[in-house]
Amino acid sequence: MKPVRALNCQQRKGKKSASLLTLTLIAIFACGSWNHSVAAKSLGPHKSAGSNADSSRKVDRVLKVENLPVHYVEEGAGPSVVMIHGNAGSVEDFELGALDLLASEYRVVAIDRPGHGRSGRVAAKATVEDQAELLHQTLASLGVTHPILVGHSWGASLALAYVLKYPGEVLGMVLLAPAAYPEGSGNRLLHAMIGTPVIGDLTLILGRAVMGSRMLRQSLVQAFYPQQPPAGYLRTVSSLWLRRRQLRAYFEDEFSLDASLRRMSRRYSEIKVPVVIVTGDQDRIIPPDRGARPLHALIPQSRLIEIKDTGHEIPQTHPESIYTAVSLITLSCQK
Repeated sequence: MKPVRALNCQQRKGKKSASLLTLTLIAIFACGSWNHSVAAKSLGPHKSAGSNADSSRKVDRVLKVENLPVHYVEEGAGPSVVMIHGNAGSVEDFELGALDLLASEYRVVAIDRPGHGRSGRVAAKATVEDQAELLHQTLASLGVTHPILVGHSWGASLALAYVLKYPGEVLGMVLLAPAAYPEGSGNRLLHAMIGTPVIGDLTLILGRAVMGSRMLRQSLVQAFYPQQPPAGYLRTVSSLWLRRRQLRAYFEDEFSLDASLRRMSRRYSEIKVPVVIVTGDQDRIIPPDRGARPLHALIPQSRLIEIKDTGHEIPQTHPESIYTAVSLITLSCQK
């Protein structure tokens, strides 16, 4: 596919707080913890002049990058938007409205992170910085240049790692309920057990059998609070998230993230691209005071959107907020 022409971005000075809606998804046993809040209007989508039925047809494929299978879904035509799910999660998180909404005006690519969904994983090379390198190679293979990155929760960590590593190759970022600061990497004994051959697999199998579904249900209730998880959503994610391979990827992502965030957080003030940070005031997973607000204070040209009566799961509960945030980035980057 041909690369989409990048918009020319005008640098914005100062910070602006806006109004919008919420964030995406959370995982099984216990992610990090931060939060966010607001109220907002969303811009109504409209068809861009260059879009047509053929160019906007949905693509669902697996490609090989460094001999690793990477699953992605693509739809639409226009400036590129790359969507990165949280931990746990998969491209399905954005197929509850966000992807189709954005595809009316943008070329949208949603990618399964390593070990999640249908993507493969090399455990020895799976830190957030490693995943940023793999994402860069994946986008190059797809002809995606200067995208707007949309990252939710752990996916926002990946977006931050990407822009710090490739600062001249990102048009802007939308960070949904961002995991931006270390919060404690979880149980050390569990970490050691999962990292041990054979014992690790047995731990995951037994844990899934004994308490997987129950704990997943409790986590989803926390993540969607004050709303309820959508009907059938638990059944859908159980079939994906409770597989041994994805459970391992989930825990490895959790255990490795803090060390990376300690390094990365020292450099957030270096980010020069437009950034929209979206958070929910009722987020019980990543509260605004420990994620969105301090991050907003460090990034000079960021906008903070806090959504009232909203929790952690933006892509599912308020996909229109993602459209609005991407529109703000686009407007700030037009000539």
